Amino acid sequence: MAKKQKIITCKLNRDFPKLLDSFINMGTPLEVGLGKYSSYIITKNSSKKYKFLTKMQSKKTFIGYVKILKDLKRPEVEVVLSDLKDNVKESDNTYFDYGKAQNCDHKNAVCVDLNSAYLQALYNLTLITKDTKDWIEKYLTKNERLVAVGMLAKQKEILEFNNKQIVSETKEDAKNRFIFNAIIQEVASVMNEVATHHTDDFLAYWVDGIYLKNEFIAFEVAERFENAGFPCKIEYLEDFKGKISYSHMTYTYSKEGKNKKLEIPIRAVHDLRKKRIVSVINSKRIERNLPELTAMELTKRKYSQGLLSLT
Repeated sequence: MAKKQKIITCKLNRDFPKLLDSFINMGTPLEVGLGKYSSYIITKNSSKKYKFLTKMQSKKTFIGYVKILKDLKRPEVEVVLSDLKDNVKESDNTYFDYGKAQNCDHKNAVCVDLNSAYLQALYNLTLITKDTKDWIEKYLTKNERLVAVGMLAKQKEILEFNNKQIVSETKEDAKNRFIFNAIIQEVASVMNEVATHHTDDFLAYWVDGIYLKNEFIAFEVAERFENAGFPCKIEYLEDFKGKISYSHMTYTYSKEGKNKKLEIPIRAVHDLRKKRIVSVINSKRIERNLPELTAMELTKRKYSQGLLSLT
């Protein structure tokens, strides 16, 4: 009679890569699943499954996701979906820009922040109905909205190890991932447009918020976003400072009397981190004469997607 699998739930944090490597180095048979919001390690000899979660999700989050999936099945969006599938490339995704990457110090600055950016992009692309957008905005928190939309990109890589070596590797089909890529690029497009138009005042942008050193152009920028179909709000900042380090551009500022910090990874260092993640996988491939992964293949295979939220 097969042993009942014991499930142990753990926090998915920055220590996961080291923990994964230690499990592999024990040499016992393992199954490893890597995903964006969750990962798992199954120790086959002991029938234990370690589930690593960034955060437990609410029932409302899954309801919002189901509503999105239902809208995507409408006949009227088939042409749009076909066009996106043919033309959207994941390698074109952009989440941030830090301009000149230099130290700065400004008494005042502004952040023009898009409201429900990814959800709004889905709506602007005509992929969801207004009813679905309104329901998600009403009942889900900001983080829950991000997860509900982000589930479109979910995809797990399944790796099996034995004697410290990879014995098999498979990737789950993620049929809606191109939609999530289209959302990212829709938001990045309007961000880049504003950054290019206001090069003298541009400081940085991070996903759905753009930082500018000239507060007097905030309304002009907000109008540009609104005209592009993205409602937004203006946040006034004080004591805005930017400091460049080896791995990040770090911005600190005060908003409504509260101190805030934003860290944007330096691209070259971010790419180096990816290479190091690849090395963990490659070290288990060499002895079996399997072809090693490159940094570009890492991006394609998404072996690091379970670590994206940790960088």
